[in-house]
Amino acid sequence: MKVVLTYKTNHDWDVQELLTAYQKLLQQTIDEIWENTTWKEKKVKHRYSLGKGRYKYYETIRLIPYFPKSSEFKRALRNQLLENWPFAKHYVDSAIKTAYSILESWRQNYLKGRRKRKKPVVKRKFVRVKTTLMKVEGSKIRITVKPREEYLKLDYSNEWFYERIKGWKVGELIIRENDVLLTFSKEVEFSGRIKIGIDCNLMSLDVYHPEWGWIKVDLSELHRIAETYDRIIDKLKSIQRKAPKRFGKLLKKYWTRRRNRIEDFLNKLAVQLSREFPNTVFVFEDLNKFNMMKNGSRKFNRKLSRSTWGKIVQKLSYRAPIGLVNPAFTSTTCPKCGSKLESRNGLVECPNCRFKADRQFVGAFNIWMRGLGVALSGGEADDLLPNEPGGELKLMKPKSVVSVDLNGRVFTHKPSQKTHNGQTPLINRTDRLRRTTMPGPQILFSVSAPAGEVSVCEGFSTSAGRGQLFLMVTFIASGLK
Repeated sequence: MKVVLTYKTNHDWDVQELLTAYQKLLQQTIDEIWENTTWKEKKVKHRYSLGKGRYKYYETIRLIPYFPKSSEFKRALRNQLLENWPFAKHYVDSAIKTAYSILESWRQNYLKGRRKRKKPVVKRKFVRVKTTLMKVEGSKIRITVKPREEYLKLDYSNEWFYERIKGWKVGELIIRENDVLLTFSKEVEFSGRIKIGIDCNLMSLDVYHPEWGWIKVDLSELHRIAETYDRIIDKLKSIQRKAPKRFGKLLKKYWTRRRNRIEDFLNKLAVQLSREFPNTVFVFEDLNKFNMMKNGSRKFNRKLSRSTWGKIVQKLSYRAPIGLVNPAFTSTTCPKCGSKLESRNGLVECPNCRFKADRQFVGAFNIWMRGLGVALSGGEADDLLPNEPGGELKLMKPKSVVSVDLNGRVFTHKPSQKTHNGQTPLINRTDRLRRTTMPGPQILFSVSAPAGEVSVCEGFSTSAGRGQLFLMVTFIASGLK
């Protein structure tokens, strides 16, 4: 598996001419591809809710864009763009690659209904530098602007990240007005033995590990940060008319502070999760937050808007493999018989087999099962994912169909100590399985009762100084009844 890391460093180059020329070149490339795009009509299935799990289905005809990708078209486009281009030719190849990337991103959003049939416009100035334009010697990089005439030189040996990426391969660069984005890659071995399911909730991440059981990662601190700053920002907005300039500066200040604190939390969360679960595939639900807001109250939608599930997945994907599964009915499907669960007093109970458990645990377990490609017996084979905008459905193909029996399963590690009679002792103290020296989130584990005993070992929180973050983790060790 290839791991890619990106770091930013400042520069003092005079690259305004190159940035402006590349921006015009990129827009010209997008224009040419757009003019040669083919639009085809296609029937698309839609649905809307009637309540109580019932839906009304209907069909519409949409125009689907198909971009020209033949070798002949790309060759003609390259020759056209090279006319009167004053810099190295490889920048043209970079612009074509970037243009297709921008258009593919627009197409995905268009198919999901998030973009209109309007051509993308390049507003930011940047230059994507291919590796063919670079000469790397150790930590020194020479970038060709004009062959045999103009070069840019960069040395990152004094940067704070140098020791982390020493010996890594240098990838493409992105030059901006005041800084450069450096990418480094390295091939690492990954066995892929273990998959874990993660259920994303407003206040927690619920993890199901096949060896360790159910782990709850508390995100209430992240929610508190967003809620506190939202309250301040809402207050400033309500009085902004009295002094627009003054309160406008304060709004910008608090928006920036809110964003930075949330980003810091998420970065530390991703680092600690990847370290606590090495050689692991993280399986998440393929959630669409916008669809969840359609039928919610204003208060619920405000809380939902503060959730950062997509960013958690994105940041964790830089450090570990990620899998996405269909989120439909993960918290309402019985893991024993596949029947629909009913909510009762904060738990979910199956009317068919009388299975009873926490809703969030059931969600995490079912996500893990779907990550393995296993469907639960008793349920219909309708594990569906939207393939086209508006709900055209695609059937997933599970590897096998099994009946899941959770009775008697132990969700924690068994302590290795033995008593004189050969029994595993009950450990009442809190053990920290792993601690890291870096400032950041410390995931603390509690070891609970031996197999067969129903026990809940409560997690705990620890006060932390500024710049540190602690996550409360709860282990459940039980034979579920």
